[in-house]
Amino acid sequence: MSAVRRLAGFICLLALLAGAVLWITRESARPRESYQEIGLRWLRDEYRLDDATFEKVAALHHAYFATCSQMCRQIKEATRPLLMQTRRQPLSTSTKAGLRQQEQKLCDDCELAAKKHLLQVADLMPEEQRQRFLDDMLSTLETQRLQHDLDMSAHTRR
Repeated sequence: MSAVRRLAGFICLLALLAGAVLWITRESARPRESYQEIGLRWLRDEYRLDDATFEKVAALHHAYFATCSQMCRQIKEATRPLLMQTRRQPLSTSTKAGLRQQEQKLCDDCELAAKKHLLQVADLMPEEQRQRFLDDMLSTLETQRLQHDLDMSAHTRR
């Protein structure tokens, strides 16, 4: 192989490597959409919302996301002692019952706020999409609650 061919091969390889580095750098520097933004985009597409309706729904969602995040933190804080107990340091029955009751109330409040939010969003939707949205979202909410309750009962029975 001649020196010119080796040099040409090296230059091609170097160009490919530079292109890969450029692509990786651009991808890692690109701002990522939050899960909320992805969900809002899905909502707009799935339920065929016009721009005006979508703006109202997005405003409701952004206000609710703050409430939801706060409630999730409270539930996590209330749940942590129940999940972190060990066999060497078990919680007393009364402590466990009190923590479980507090956690249950927070979950009930969270579920109530979520249902209220879903109803507000549904009220903004076109009639033909409203009931499908409620059927989809309320069943998802119920499934999440059942899964949470199952997870909690499995951890607290230990």
